[in-house]
Amino acid sequence: MQSKITQALVERAPAPDRGKSVLYADSEMRGFYLIVTPTKRSFYVQSLVNGKQVRTKLGDHPSMDAKQARDAARRTLVDMRAGANPNEERRKAKARGITLRDALDLHLAAKPLSPRTKEDYRYNCEQYLGEWMDKPLAELGADRAGVRERHRKITEKHGAPSADNVFRIFRAVYNRGLREHPDLPANPTANVDYHGLRRRKVDSNADKLRAWGKAVLDLHPVRRDLHLFMILTGMRRTSACEARVSELDLGARRLHVPKPKGGAARAFDLPLSGPLADLLGQRLRESPRLQRKGQWLFPADSKSGHVAEVAQHELDGLTGHALRHTYATLALQSGVPIAELKFLLNHAAGNVTMGYLNPSLDHLRGYQERASAYVLDALGLQWTEGEWPPRLKTCARTERQEQPEEATA
Repeated sequence: MQSKITQALVERAPAPDRGKSVLYADSEMRGFYLIVTPTKRSFYVQSLVNGKQVRTKLGDHPSMDAKQARDAARRTLVDMRAGANPNEERRKAKARGITLRDALDLHLAAKPLSPRTKEDYRYNCEQYLGEWMDKPLAELGADRAGVRERHRKITEKHGAPSADNVFRIFRAVYNRGLREHPDLPANPTANVDYHGLRRRKVDSNADKLRAWGKAVLDLHPVRRDLHLFMILTGMRRTSACEARVSELDLGARRLHVPKPKGGAARAFDLPLSGPLADLLGQRLRESPRLQRKGQWLFPADSKSGHVAEVAQHELDGLTGHALRHTYATLALQSGVPIAELKFLLNHAAGNVTMGYLNPSLDHLRGYQERASAYVLDALGLQWTEGEWPPRLKTCARTERQEQPEEATA
């Protein structure tokens, strides 16, 4: 419908039926339009821009009246006929405004990350890149030399692992902003010289393992069982320390792990071998006595109520994540195939085929039994079904001393 777009027309044009709209083309200015819907009255212009028809919105009534819309239409049409695309300019302006903080919020909201992982992302960004947080990504992306220099300074002050970790996080956050705003400069971390630190190798030779097996039996029973649990499962420190009584099903021989690394989306059931069932059965019996109404399998007199710090000088550095390395190595040596080992360790699928696999708990438990027997043998320990803790092989003929269970770890 063609008519001069006046304030009277804008206010009095009848509203169309629901789901429909009416377009009024201005009779005096080609390319100037009013579109009326049941809920809005909006001003638009449309023109050829470099050979392509482009339509862009100027504003809505009543925040913009007919005279303001006509003046804006005149200016915009002149720019469009000169080759400027207002939609692209608007996108670029929005991209120029997004900050590192905005991109971090986008990134953290995009994936089902655990609270601990989110906290780690925020800590690294705010601790090491604090003055960048409210800078536009466009500014950071354009300063590739400055980004490389910041990586070098963090390396000098805090070490290579910290520098690489911070900039891996920055790279992921910037990429999320780039997905939202493709007009941003390319990711500047392409100019960062990462140190490429290799995964550490854990020294777990035969003598050290036997010494470890002997030393672990002398620890407080809760800590003894925690370390043995970690070397018999490869469980990460946080998941092991936070194991709850309510998540243990001894009848089904499984422990549910609701929030491993990767968050709830990576939750899994850990199959329990005979030794692991006896270990956790012992904890289940002892926990109520050590911690009234306790919910933790490995309780302690700490703020959280469970063991949180696993450092143990008696174990000669073979604690924490080193036990995960040790379990993986020994399980492989025992004959556990790589595919099953990935599931026992709850590693993410590395390829399409792994993504198709969903082995039963009974299938995995058979390999867990094999791994447990091999690990205990390597530690020089002998396990008797239905009893816990194990004993040193050299003391197999002697009576095992009872371990005191009077206090929390």
